[in-house]
Amino acid sequence: MCFVNFFIVFCCFVANCFAADLKLLDIEVISPACGIEKQLQDKISELIGKKVNLSTGGSLAQVFADENVKFQKLDKSLRSGHNILWAARGGYGVDKIMPLIIKSDYSKETKKIIVGYSDLTPLIVYFAQKYGWIAINAPMLKDFVLNNKSKQSYDAIIDFLKNKSKLSISDLKPLNNFSRHQEISGKVICGNITCIVSTIGTKWQIQTDGRILLLEDVNVFGYQLDRLLTHMKNAGLFDNVKAIIFGDFGVDNNKVGVDAILKQFASKMNIPVYKSNKFGHQNDNLPIVLDADGVIKFHTLEQFF
Repeated sequence: MCFVNFFIVFCCFVANCFAADLKLLDIEVISPACGIEKQLQDKISELIGKKVNLSTGGSLAQVFADENVKFQKLDKSLRSGHNILWAARGGYGVDKIMPLIIKSDYSKETKKIIVGYSDLTPLIVYFAQKYGWIAINAPMLKDFVLNNKSKQSYDAIIDFLKNKSKLSISDLKPLNNFSRHQEISGKVICGNITCIVSTIGTKWQIQTDGRILLLEDVNVFGYQLDRLLTHMKNAGLFDNVKAIIFGDFGVDNNKVGVDAILKQFASKMNIPVYKSNKFGHQNDNLPIVLDADGVIKFHTLEQFF
């Protein structure tokens, strides 16, 4: 019990370290995937300095949630005057409201910054590629409250939002010979591979041509990852990709065969393939701006703004 209390106090202390910075930003909290516990809602309210009122309940509740009600709440936020739409959490449920999103027109709305990852992938990819919004794959507000990401991850997203600072991922490990000495430039697109595969065949399918493609997931076994990669390949999503960077997959990669699958996949590709531990569901999730220019050189992905 003492340890649990200490952990809660520590998380609150860490969250408070970022509160002053977040309160200076014009944030509207969105929750288009799962609802979020009341206690965490209150902590997010403290963090950003304004009251948030989100739906409660986990993934199962969202399976049966009314898509029209969820869409109406999100649509109001998308049309609001706030500068930053920041997801409270991921979970499940965005796919169910995407058909309503694409039937709506946001071309006359002021372009916003939208932040999230995981289940938010279809939404942020769509707004980056369709409307040119600044969509960022980065920690969500629940991550700040629970302190389940590295300080580097938090510092990087706050610094970017305040200063439009350079973003970089500097731990790229080559997985094939094509990735050893090349310099590659192109638009950067990023997301959760399970959610990306779910867009195939839809009107909001991800665009990968000419892109540097970053993929991550959580607790995916080797055979599951192989199935996802095979489906993307069969659907032609790798045909004109400039490079692929795999992030964290949230499991003991050696134990469940992920490392072997990534190496086998890379060996059969005629483009550079890399591995990074700096983005995904685990400790590090450095911000990546979707459909913005990037360059890979000296085993580092850089984005300038």
